[in-house]
Amino acid sequence: MRTEVRILVRSDRMPGGPRALLGSVGCGPDVVQVREDAIFTIVTLDERDERLPRLVQLLTERGISWLEGRHDRFTDDELEAAPLLIMSYDVNARVFGGPRVGTTYDMSEACERCGAGARQTSAMIIDGEDLHKLEGRRAATTPYDDVLVDEKLAAVLAASGATGLSFRGVFAAFEKRGHIQLPWRQLCATHTMPPMSPRSTGIVPDDLCSCRRSGFDTPSEIPTRLVYRAADFTEIRDVNVTWEWFGDTHYEGDVGDALFAYPRFLVTPKVRCIFLDAGVTGFDWLPIRVVED
Repeated sequence: MRTEVRILVRSDRMPGGPRALLGSVGCGPDVVQVREDAIFTIVTLDERDERLPRLVQLLTERGISWLEGRHDRFTDDELEAAPLLIMSYDVNARVFGGPRVGTTYDMSEACERCGAGARQTSAMIIDGEDLHKLEGRRAATTPYDDVLVDEKLAAVLAASGATGLSFRGVFAAFEKRGHIQLPWRQLCATHTMPPMSPRSTGIVPDDLCSCRRSGFDTPSEIPTRLVYRAADFTEIRDVNVTWEWFGDTHYEGDVGDALFAYPRFLVTPKVRCIFLDAGVTGFDWLPIRVVED
């Protein structure tokens, strides 16, 4: 594993231009991404790279602000050896769907304040205006981290014997044409993990709900590292979701106007291999860690 640091700086705030200023501390084309039409210049460095402290010092001395993100990167061997992987959404293949488009939920066992624990009861409804985003893709996500796959990929997953998964239909909603069923399926998890270990890092309580399930954030400045106890793995499946729900919430009793947080998908390397064999790209896969206590 290595940790990658990404620095974003507004291009128009660098005297003499990004290439000249960043080049003065040894940051060249190997680590600098400059696009003439882009607002930000992106510098990507290993956290152990000696150029990183020099870059930070330069920006500080010049009074130039920046945004910083840190992400762990893993080899294929490390990913294949992991007990579970966080399956992170592909932001470029996101379609709008969920409660505000007509998907229905059973709220009888959900938190009355935030909606955590809402149980979906209908097919996934997505906005018909986003239908073009599915073209040429085999998998997509919604803003609530729901995972959608085309029918052929769903069939492969079902035939693989992967445990802990079920499927729902997917419909596109149009203002005048109503709902039209799509040749896609929503991937659902039947197993929820226990609460993660407090040794997890990069998971920050942000307006934590009284139910203790929602109000978590994953700030980009800290690598997300989920940790579970060995005892938590006695009933894991190939497809699982976290007990914790992430993201913003807005719920005042009306599901049709709700903004739900969402659990994260945790899958085995077997599921990752199926996605990769199907040519699916764009998802990030992060190994979870296991401790004895």
